[in-house]
Amino acid sequence: MKRPQITKVAAPLLALALACSTAACTGPASTPQAGAKAEPTFSGPWAEDFRRSYDQARENGNMFAQDVLRDERITEAEATEVASRYQSCMADAGFVYDYVYPDGSAQMQAGDMGDAEQQRFNEQDIVCSKESGQFFITHLYNALTQDPDGELRNRTAEEVRQDLAECLKRKGAVGPEFTAEDVPIVDADGEEYLQFSQQFTNPGGKYYSEQNYESWIQCNDDPRK
Repeated sequence: MKRPQITKVAAPLLALALACSTAACTGPASTPQAGAKAEPTFSGPWAEDFRRSYDQARENGNMFAQDVLRDERITEAEATEVASRYQSCMADAGFVYDYVYPDGSAQMQAGDMGDAEQQRFNEQDIVCSKESGQFFITHLYNALTQDPDGELRNRTAEEVRQDLAECLKRKGAVGPEFTAEDVPIVDADGEEYLQFSQQFTNPGGKYYSEQNYESWIQCNDDPRK
C-alpha cells in the first residue's frame, strides 16, 4: 500500500511581491560593529527583496544566509547547500525526506500522521526553514531563475493576488467563488502565507490533490501560463 506523502514547495514570486508591498519591505538600518563585515548595498530589480531577506536573516542570527545573500547572487551550489541543511534539520526532528531539491520542492513518506504529529511537522518546517536559510534564500533563488529581470516582480500586490486567483480558477484548483481576497497578504514572518500554501501542497489540505499541487506550483511560478 502506498504511504501518504508530504510535499513542500516554495511560492517565490507571489510571496515576494506581496511581502514587499508592505511598509516592512526594507529592514531597519544598522551600523556594522567593529570587525564585522560591512553591510551590503543591493541594486537591480530584486534589490528590495535581497535587502528584506538579508535583514530578516540578520535579525534571526543566520550568518550563513547573510553570507549567501550579501553578493546579490545565489548559485545552484548555495541553493543545494540550503536544501541539504533543511533536510538534515528535519531529519534530526524525526521527519526524513526522500529528497529536498534546491528550489525547495521536497517529498517524504508521511505514514499515518495524526493531527498532533502534523502540527509538530508544520512547526518544525518553519523552524528548519529559518535555521537552514531556506526561509531567506530559496524563494529568491527561484525568483531569480524564473524572472531575472523582475517583470513579474513589479506588479502591485492586488495584481499579484488577482493573477494567482485567476490562474488557480483557470486550472480548476479552486471553485468560481474563489477571489483574490482569499489569498492572504504576506506578513512580516510569512507564516500565514506558508500555512495557506499548505492547503494546496500538503495531503489533507482544503484544496489538496496531486493535480492541484502542480497547479499551485505553476501559478506561483508564472500565472500567465
